[in-house]
Formats: sequence, structure tokens, C-alpha cells
Amino acid sequence: MYIKKLTIWLFMLLAMVSTACSDIRDIVGGGTQDLPSDGVVLTLKLPNFTKNTVATRAATEQQINSLCVLCYDAGDKYLGMSNITGADIKPKGGDSYDVKVKAVPGTATLHIVANTTIKESDAKDADGKNNLYNATRDGNPNLDAPVCWGSVKVDDLLSPSTKVWLFRQFAKASVTKDNDKLPNSKFEITGFKLINTAKRGTIATKSFTDVALSSVDYTKEDDYSMGEHPFYETPAGKAYMIIKAKYNGGPNTFYKVEFFNNGTSTQMALLRNHHYQVKVTAVNHAGWSKEQEAIDNPPENRLSVEVADDNPLIVNMIACKDYELGVCGKQIVDGNAVNATITFVTTKPKDSEYNGLSVVSNDPWITVPDDNTLQASYIHLPTTATSTEGGQFSSEGRLYTINLTLSKNYQSAAHAGTVTITSGDLSRVVEIEQLGYDYRTDPNRIVRMRDLENKNPDLNQDNYFLWMDTSLKGISKADNQGRVRNDGLHFFVGKNQVYYLIPKLQGDEKPTYNASLVNVEEITDGSNNFYKVTLATADNYERWLSSEAVTIISITNARTKITVSYPVYHVGLFAKLTGKAATDYQLGESKASGWYYYEMVDVEAKFTKKDGTTEYKTYHMLDRNLGATNNGYYSPATTALEGNIGAKGGYFKISVAENSNDAKNQNTVVDALAIGDFKVCDNMCLQGLIDNNNLEIVEETTPYGEKYNCLRINTEDRRDFSQIFIPMSGYYEGKTDQDLVYKDSYHANLWTSSRLSEYQGFSKDSPEYGFWYLYLDAFGKSLNLSNYRFVSGSSGKNKGRYRAMPVRLVAE
Repeated sequence: MYIKKLTIWLFMLLAMVSTACSDIRDIVGGGTQDLPSDGVVLTLKLPNFTKNTVATRAATEQQINSLCVLCYDAGDKYLGMSNITGADIKPKGGDSYDVKVKAVPGTATLHIVANTTIKESDAKDADGKNNLYNATRDGNPNLDAPVCWGSVKVDDLLSPSTKVWLFRQFAKASVTKDNDKLPNSKFEITGFKLINTAKRGTIATKSFTDVALSSVDYTKEDDYSMGEHPFYETPAGKAYMIIKAKYNGGPNTFYKVEFFNNGTSTQMALLRNHHYQVKVTAVNHAGWSKEQEAIDNPPENRLSVEVADDNPLIVNMIACKDYELGVCGKQIVDGNAVNATITFVTTKPKDSEYNGLSVVSNDPWITVPDDNTLQASYIHLPTTATSTEGGQFSSEGRLYTINLTLSKNYQSAAHAGTVTITSGDLSRVVEIEQLGYDYRTDPNRIVRMRDLENKNPDLNQDNYFLWMDTSLKGISKADNQGRVRNDGLHFFVGKNQVYYLIPKLQGDEKPTYNASLVNVEEITDGSNNFYKVTLATADNYERWLSSEAVTIISITNARTKITVSYPVYHVGLFAKLTGKAATDYQLGESKASGWYYYEMVDVEAKFTKKDGTTEYKTYHMLDRNLGATNNGYYSPATTALEGNIGAKGGYFKISVAENSNDAKNQNTVVDALAIGDFKVCDNMCLQGLIDNNNLEIVEETTPYGEKYNCLRINTEDRRDFSQIFIPMSGYYEGKTDQDLVYKDSYHANLWTSSRLSEYQGFSKDSPEYGFWYLYLDAFGKSLNLSNYRFVSGSSGKNKGRYRAMPVRLVAE
């Protein structure tokens, strides 16, 4: 499909508030040592979500309608609570409220919760300890009266006026577009919805840099709408967005967007009190025609994607006796980015505001604003930044948002730089990484692929990398256990006939490459000059891939000083499911079809010969099921793995024989599912892997503590792919797609190409011989090769109700 980039702007929630006062009667009996007998005034601050600058107000006036004040001792034991409602809460503007409280004797910490009823079970656990970090709320978050929480130490209550920041329990997301590039006539967004966000969130959190609940149920929004959508904080890799939009005045179609960290394929955790903005900057094709298609498939190159945080979270702090300094974390930007934003906070007193304050970079590609610009960005802000240790600034400070100017990076390698921020005697460094030049989309070097299949010119690709992003399924980093495969030139294992044409430009120096693996020659095609890149070796199954010292093809242009480097892969192949293999021979609600990427690994089987000796044999096995978009392990009952549903692949019949004679002799379906010399594996291959302890069920644990039984195959390559997987799949049974029954969803199943043999079941003279095939069945800790009739019927009859399972291909 056709996503080209999509821009997600991430904006932190910062607070812009002022102080107000409201006299509240006694809440709880006094008497706590060292506190005034008439109580102390707490100034409650409700931060606003902000967008482009820290001075931006939220669109909706936020309200505190109720408060609960909870007391805990030094051991975090619950002591009691009190509630404030109605007329006793008098907002004075700026989302600021003053509340006079008295603490229960022995109180060490006060926790304040807004806009929700707190029960005893929320306040304390079975041991009487603080349970606010575990207590949750669900349902639709309320933007107008958000559930908020904050805390303060009693030791800090003796100052004349103590401020307590209340943090929202949820995040929110919104969608905009670049109206100059995308008028409504070209691209009109009609709504969006969030899918796989957490169903609930904790009232309190111990960290503002990670989600509080790592294991939680997920939900999706029912309706498409614009505006701001609140949701509970969600672990990385779970939530995504579906945008509904009209392309070039056509009907509504659907685009999938995932939340990636800027410039990487690593997904971010979606944190409370953050505003995640998606900005669409480019579109090159209509989306999926159906919402479910967008949900079932990974994000594809239909839009352009960049990720940025205009107000990066303060995570790195240092302090001296009199003041503190905190800076944001490492910032990553695209290679063509000309700006990067950093933030820092200092609590150095205002009267020494510019005494010893500096922002400096010694990297020639980074330009820091001059002092006048720096001073103009000064604002007052009660600091809410958190350190990597979970601490928080103890006093009011000033936030600076600095917009750095960058030179574009025209090299394939990333730029790494630093900015040093000094306030008085304190200093901290912020890392800046500018990614390498995106040679894949360079309009002057559009790579062409030739002889993709059977030397058919209709399958030649005049924009190889665009075709890879839009039409080749299973090639993304997320589909390959985090390994990058979509950045280079692929030659096929087994039989290869593809080659590539890279445009030669005026001023090019001679390309560098490894001549033992690839050939590069200059050719002329019409009026155009190219570098023709071919495989130097004869067809083979040897795996190799680029390392910078060995197989990358590099071309430097002396005029522009731009160097482009193309990684080269000989690890897999591209194959298309077409014809009856994509239609008649499959069952299922959505059939596998089109072009797929498959990687090859070597696996070793063990056999015991008739004389009792042992023999070992290596098979070249594809890393995923036929028609699968993912080579990870899928388990529908394991939260961390349910996103790998694309690993199941297609559900195929193994035969369509109508009578006994055809059942014994025809291999029509098995032959149609083959990719060159890669064919549906037989029972000997799978049994040999089992006997060699290379096909096994192993209990594993996810990063979130979930245990599951994993069916995996150990490979001969311990460096790259040490294991591949056979996912849970179940199987389909039915005559047509309209009367399907889906069975055994918690079983891992594979058809083999092996008929139930004479000694296992039927004589070759039996009318049933050929109707029964062996298949792999794994459930729990049980792993077996069993048999099944591929179609309903008996006595050599085909009654038309087929069984369809995934298949795995191997070459010998």
C-alpha cells in the first residue's frame, strides 16, 4: 500500500496557571507535630494541555468539582481521608485553587485526588498501605472535569504557601493536516478513532516517564470524530489510530497510524498528561476501502510520517545547594530536518537570570539562537519536570524552549551532536541525533528492479523502494522481529534472476562494493546512464547480508558531496500469491494475496536409519507461514503477542481431489503453493526437527510477566535469527467462505504434504487412501503429528466441506 510519511507531533502537557485563595473550614482534626494548629493552605494547580508553545491555553475550561485529601504516615500506611465538595471549592481563574487543610496526627504525606469518589479500597490495600498507585478508574475520561492526583510531603507544608500539582489520569490525541499542501479537494479528514488504548488507568503514578499499568485490557472507540480524544495511558506498541479521510474527492477510506518515536521504528509509550498530535503532511493514495482492512494490516506508505515533541519532557536534573537545572532527553530528527526543539528548566533566582546562563554547541551543523532570542523565550513556570529517578523540582523555576537550527544531513550515516546548557555552576548536555539522508526517496536516484518473476516486463518496478513500501508485505522492521530489511537491494536465495538499475549522475565517483558478492557495471538505457547491480555468485542458499566493511554499495558525487550507500541482502525472496493459490485453494474471511517477503533460515533434522545409525539433514526453511506478514509468535491469549496476528498467514486446502484416483495421484494444490524449489514441508521434515529437539514447545515470559507456551524452531544461524516460530492458528472448515467454522484457535497447526501412508492407516488399494494427510498440531505442552481427512466424506467420496490450515515451505 501507499503510505509515504505521516507527521505525528507530540506535545507535552505543561501548566500555565496563577494563584487564588478560598477559605475552607476545618477538614480533619489537627494536632500533627510542627504544623500550625489552624492548618495550612495548599495551592492546587491543574495543568493545561498545551500545543505549540507553553503559553497556549486549553480550549476547554477545566474544573475541579470535588476533592479528596488522604493522609499517610512515613511508612505509607493509610491514616484517613476527608472530602471537599460543592460550594467549598471556589475557582479563582487560571485553574488555581487554594485549600486549607489539617493533617491527621502522624501524617507524613498528603495525597489529593480530584473529581472522583475515593473508597477505602482505593485508599489502602489489604495491609493498610497506600493503594492509590494500584486503584484504577475506567470508562470514558472526562476532559472537562478530569480525574487528577497530586501529593505533598508534610515537611514541605511549613513554607508560607505550598503548591501541589494535580496531574490528569489520561492523555489525549488529535489530528490536523498541512492545509497549504493538502486542501480539502485533495485530502479531507472526516474523523479518526483510537484503537487498542487501555480500558483503565491508575489514579496515581510513581513515574511520569512510563505507564503505570503494563498489563491491561484494551478497547477501541466506536465512532469517528474530530477534536480531542482522551484515553488512558497505554504501553508502547499497543495503541494506534485509524484516520478516515477522502482522497482527491473520492469516498471515505481508512489509514492506519502508529505512534513511533521520531526517526525510528520504535513505538512510544503513551503517557498521562501528554497531548499527542498527528499532523498529516503528504498523501499519495487512497487508504483502505474498509476499516477492518486498515486494522488488519501494518501502516503502509500512503502518507508521510515524522515524529516530534515540541516540548520534550525534562528528564535529566542536577542540583546544588541554591538552585537546580533540568534538561530534556535525547532528540532525534530526520535527515532533512532544519530545526530541533529542546527544553530546559532552571530555578536560579530571577535577579541572576542571565548571569552564567548559556546554551552552546560545538557541532558545526547545529546553530544555537543568540542571547537575545534566548532571553525572549523566558517565561515563569512552576516546574513539574520529572527526573529519570522519578524526582521532581522542589521550587518554582523558568522554562526555556529553544529552537535549534540544523544543516541538512546529506550523508547516509546519522549526525550525532550535543548542546551544553549551563546555569551558574550547573551544566547538563542534551544529545541531538540527525538521521542519515533518505537515499531511498532521492528523486535523482530512483532505483529500478528488473526480472522480478519469469523475466516478465510487466513486473519490472521503476521505483523499487516505493514498490517495496507500498506493495511488498512483511518487509518492515516490525514484521521481522526488529531487523531492518527495507533499506537495501535484495537478491534471492535459491534461484535468483533479479537485478537493479541505479541512476548514474554527472560528477559521480567510481562506486565501491564487494566484487566477490555483487557486480556493478555502467550501462546506457536509451538516454539514461545506470549502474547495473547483479549477483556475482551462482544460485545458492548461503545467507549473507551487508556490513559496512563488506557488502554495502556506496556512490559518492564529487559535485554535491552526497554519498549514498545501499545495503545488500541475500537472505530471502519476494513471492506473489496469485491465481487459485490466492482464491480457490484458501478458506477464510480475508485471503492472503499479493507480494510477500520471506526470509530463509537453515534448520537441522535428525533421522534414525534402519540400521540404527543417526543421520542429520539441513533444510532451508522460510521464516514464516505462506501468506504471513509477520515472522513473530502469535498467541491470542497473550497481550504482548496478540499484535502478531499477521504471522498466521493464509489458510490453505491441501488437496481438491474429487475421487480416489485423483486423491492418490494429484498434487495440484501442493504444487500451486510452491515458491520455486520451496515446497510445502512433509512429515519427515517436521518429525526430524522434533527428534533433534529443534522443533519444541518452550514456556516463555513476556516483558510484562505473562507466561505462554511458545512453539519455536531453533535455527543454525545463532547470530541473526536463532529461532523462528509456528504461531497459534487453528483451522477453518467449510464448503464456502459463507459457511465457515473456525476451530481450535489456541492450537498451532500446519498441513504437511504427506498423505497418510500405507503402514500408518490405509492400504493403497483403499478408496480412502489419499484423502488423509498428516498435519502438525500443538496445544499447551502437547506436540504431535496427527492426521485429518482434507475434505468431508467417506469411501472415496468428496462431500465438499474442506479443512484449511497454514503451511510452511522448505527447500532441500
